[in-house]
Amino acid sequence: MTKINLLPWREAQRQKRKKEFIAISSGVALLGALLVGGGWFLFDQQLDDQLQTNQLIVSTNQALDEQLKSLDGLQEQRNQVIERMKLIQGLQSQRPVVVRLVDELTRVIPANLFLTKLTRTGNLFTFEGKADSPNTVAEFLRNLEASPWYRNAFMNSFLAFNDDKNKPTQNSIVPRLEDGFGHFVVTANVTEPASTEITQTKK
Repeated sequence: MTKINLLPWREAQRQKRKKEFIAISSGVALLGALLVGGGWFLFDQQLDDQLQTNQLIVSTNQALDEQLKSLDGLQEQRNQVIERMKLIQGLQSQRPVVVRLVDELTRVIPANLFLTKLTRTGNLFTFEGKADSPNTVAEFLRNLEASPWYRNAFMNSFLAFNDDKNKPTQNSIVPRLEDGFGHFVVTANVTEPASTEITQTKK
């Protein structure tokens, strides 16, 4: 027996399109959900990787900080050693200079002049002693100025001998020659000759 479709053909066409639309929409929604889920999973994976990388960077920085602290300690020790070496080298370089200064001093001291005290402050020497007259001290000043080791020689004071009869006698039975000399104070600057500086530089 032949079946007759009583529904209008337009209604059937509408129902068919509706089903197709629902199927397509469901497929699109499912595909969108899959894409969102995949994107979220990928983002979460990248976030975990970034967190691990950050943790590695932090731990590496901490290790570097510890190494830098140890290097700072080594650098400080190195600087201390260098300063000590410079001090020792300075003392060693000054040793021959002092010997030459004393040797030169024996050459410039005139007769009838005796040194009783010698002090040094930086490059300034202070000579104290006794001389028979200011002229002898003046000769000492000229000799210092003529020396390549001394400059700016100056007599600060000269106190002539005061022959006081009431002064207590000396312990020595025989009076010494310098007991009748006047007391003087002379200052002079020390300068190293250029030839000596060149020689030390070549060494």
